[in-house]
Amino acid sequence: MLERFSKVGVEAIMFDGVSVFDVRIAGRGLIDHTQKCWSCMYGHLDMIRMFLDSNAEVGVFCEDDILLDADFKEKLEHIIGDFTADTLDDDVFCDIMLLGYLVSKPVVDNIKAQSIYVDINSGDSCTFKYFEYGMDIWGTQMYMLSRREAQRLLNKYTNGYADAFLANPSAFELPFSADWTITKDGVKRCLVYPMLAIEDGLTTYDHDGQTEFHRVAHSAHINSSKYI
Repeated sequence: MLERFSKVGVEAIMFDGVSVFDVRIAGRGLIDHTQKCWSCMYGHLDMIRMFLDSNAEVGVFCEDDILLDADFKEKLEHIIGDFTADTLDDDVFCDIMLLGYLVSKPVVDNIKAQSIYVDINSGDSCTFKYFEYGMDIWGTQMYMLSRREAQRLLNKYTNGYADAFLANPSAFELPFSADWTITKDGVKRCLVYPMLAIEDGLTTYDHDGQTEFHRVAHSAHINSSKYI
């Protein structure tokens, strides 16, 4: 991933991850799947805390098994401009924007806004379309947070939420899992298409259905832009 980011001119920070032996996870009798979910979630929260400790206006977070748009840096700067300015209508502007996610076909329905990106060197153009999304969109392949949303997530999910959920799951609306809490909990959320990052199509999972879904999520979008 560092080589891919280097090719697109971006200096990324690689996070080591959170071990299942971390004191926030170990000793609770969790099954393997739940341990992995908690490890992933705490990893996201730790990265979000790193973002808030910086001076950055927005934070961009991603997984380590993705392909990047060949013009990633320039297109990201354009999208950040939309994310932070008034180019998007108030009812579309969001605190979280999905830049890479899992869907099995191109996104075309219920467009809320669009923005045209033009490569100043080649003159090639790309129309980014912004969509609101619901509970049927999965994946944390890449997403962007405002500082406001990042702080809200930390306030909600780092103050004993996981253990409280474990003690009484029925009392909570959302499980302690990044795919639910980070991508679906925000009120103002949207996604962009074409995506800036897609699945690399190489990862396999214990569940054959998951492996196939991720493979399709790769193949359905590989030609929507040039990815490396």
